[in-house]
Amino acid sequence: MSDLTLDPDALRHVCPNLSPESAATIAAGLAQAFQRYKINTERRAAMAVAQWAHESDRFKTGTEYASGDAYEGRRDLGNSRPGDGRRFKGRGRIMITGRTNYTEIAKALGLDCVNHPEMLGKSPYSELASGHWWEAHHCNEFCDRGDFEGLTRRINGGLNGFDDRKALYARAREVSAGLVPRDPWSVLMPQEREQMDTLAKERRIAKRNGGWDKVDPSHKAHAVEAKSWLTERRNRIKHEAGTDPKGWAKANRRARYDLLKSATD
Repeated sequence: MSDLTLDPDALRHVCPNLSPESAATIAAGLAQAFQRYKINTERRAAMAVAQWAHESDRFKTGTEYASGDAYEGRRDLGNSRPGDGRRFKGRGRIMITGRTNYTEIAKALGLDCVNHPEMLGKSPYSELASGHWWEAHHCNEFCDRGDFEGLTRRINGGLNGFDDRKALYARAREVSAGLVPRDPWSVLMPQEREQMDTLAKERRIAKRNGGWDKVDPSHKAHAVEAKSWLTERRNRIKHEAGTDPKGWAKANRRARYDLLKSATD
């Protein structure tokens, strides 16, 4: 079964600095967070992407650039032990700061991010931690009212960087449909999806166990059979697109072909 994702090209429209590879990774993390925390309308998604992009330097980082020394001894953040300032400096796309907040995230997500705080600096945990904060602070309500200024104050405590946030939001609104979590396999025909599921499942089993030589040969056989079927279907779609007057536009041929090609190359 495919995972939800956002359109990486839509994310790159908002943040052109992202490479295609980085955009795809971050988009997958955003989709997990958006689905889990109901950031599931175009307005909510566009506002979230704009705010998170600003807070994370256009998704360049999931870790605060500063050392964290400024948080040392901050009892209001739960930093009661020597080194807590650096250990629990800001991480995530909305920067989660302090031992107390890390402990809350650890419980909410089932992560050992108190002992391994660096986890929150990487996708998808950067996005999931930010989504938890977003929900806990009722940010969707600001989105639904169209209150971008109020949302900024909730996140920032003021209006720092407000012009940049607004500019990012304007770009996000242009591609807002692509920022809502979607099933990338929804365009596939039922049998195509079934074979894609089989191939993906068998590959996961092999990877989890250390390779094809570490699992029962039937797993590789099933994978080979599914890949062969998908390759044949891929070639048929290409042929049909070249001979049908409607070409690639009919029956989602282009999207289906690209998905099958990525699975079989």
